[in-house]
Amino acid sequence: MSQATQFRSAAGAREVHDSYRRLIKTHLPFAESHIISTSAGSTFVLSAGPVEGSPIILLAGSGSVAASWAPEMREFSRSYRVHAVDLPGESGLSTSERLALQPGTHAGWLHEVTSALGAERAVVVGVSLGAWVAMDYASSFPVNVQELALFSPSGIGARRVGPLLIAVLLSTLGDAGRRRALAYLLGPNAPAWSSPFHEDLGALALATFRHFKPRTDAIPTFSDEALRRLPQALTVVLGERDRMLDGPGAARRLQALQQPGRIECLAGRGHLVPQKPYLEHLLA
Repeated sequence: MSQATQFRSAAGAREVHDSYRRLIKTHLPFAESHIISTSAGSTFVLSAGPVEGSPIILLAGSGSVAASWAPEMREFSRSYRVHAVDLPGESGLSTSERLALQPGTHAGWLHEVTSALGAERAVVVGVSLGAWVAMDYASSFPVNVQELALFSPSGIGARRVGPLLIAVLLSTLGDAGRRRALAYLLGPNAPAWSSPFHEDLGALALATFRHFKPRTDAIPTFSDEALRRLPQALTVVLGERDRMLDGPGAARRLQALQQPGRIECLAGRGHLVPQKPYLEHLLA
């Protein structure tokens, strides 16, 4: 898919990417930026921490970027080698080509990336679509994943389409409507952050919502067999009131499979769930 199709206009793509580069320059001066060549195209990665440190792979959700992990990168790169990766076909700086949402496809791409990074045995963390990619990788290359943390993962419970239509209608009301749409999709009771970084990240999210065309193809649900291949060192955090995914249904499914690990469905929470306390516990 070309960038002109991925974004609503070439000018919009430039605005989003320029804003993204400013975010990196301002808030991730400690991180290295590099491009990794894969069979799917170029992949943009932000890396920080001691080269000899145990690796962590961070995967953001649809419409988000590697730099959204800046606070986690700053904290965990003191001891770990942390890599935040832009997904292909999303709004970041990786290839604009969108890979098919078929089990194994994104896993193969991420395997190339982790091999190039020397991070074949890593802690892998994903949010939403990034969590779907993380599960695809972990179920395809289980020996390469030391621990797996999934926040509001797609691919386990049912996906809800109605709220997406409401968000589309709200987004026709200009930037004020787009802000309401973002709050609606991520809520209710999304974590409240107040910092210069989160203000700049919010501005980037608004520009992305204005110019970027998110994927509309169906996200496949993983089979029971694939879920059973996930590592025992597993953390899954879901929102009871997630408007985009059936969080309670996903939790029940994992529990019915007697999936080992920590599986929590947080009362009153929506799609954006707290991450830091779970990551701190995982990496302690």
